[in-house]
Amino acid sequence: MKSKKELIEELSQSMQRSGTLTVLHTNAVADKIGISATEFESMDLISHNQPMSAGHLAMRCGLTTGAITGIVDRLERAGLVKRVRDPEDRRRVLLTPVENEAKKRKVRALYRPMSQAFEEIMEECTPEQIQFLVDIHNKMSDRVEMIITELRGQ
Repeated sequence: MKSKKELIEELSQSMQRSGTLTVLHTNAVADKIGISATEFESMDLISHNQPMSAGHLAMRCGLTTGAITGIVDRLERAGLVKRVRDPEDRRRVLLTPVENEAKKRKVRALYRPMSQAFEEIMEECTPEQIQFLVDIHNKMSDRVEMIITELRGQ
């Protein structure tokens, strides 16, 4: 049996590999739908945090507001987001996703092999093992968000 230290190192290497592969997969999916990986990730942030201001999106992505303006312009031209006036402050613009069933179907189809592989692997696990993985993953995600915030000095 490997020592705890060896197992932690092995897990760390596996997580780094997984992170890299996730980035590469995102790049491939984004390319297939005709947008950049940064635009795809920005769209994901907008979808999960709507409505979202361009300034908040820039902060979350670690990009300048000028760069975000270009990203939002391209997403808007692609029919994926729209700018709407904040009802509480008409000077402020919020970003919301545009319902685009054709794009959703295409993205779902592109993610289907990944989803199927995930489901196959999860079939091998007990509910207790899956709950453990959920707990660990959520804890790590929370920590990563904190570390990103610290790295960006926010």
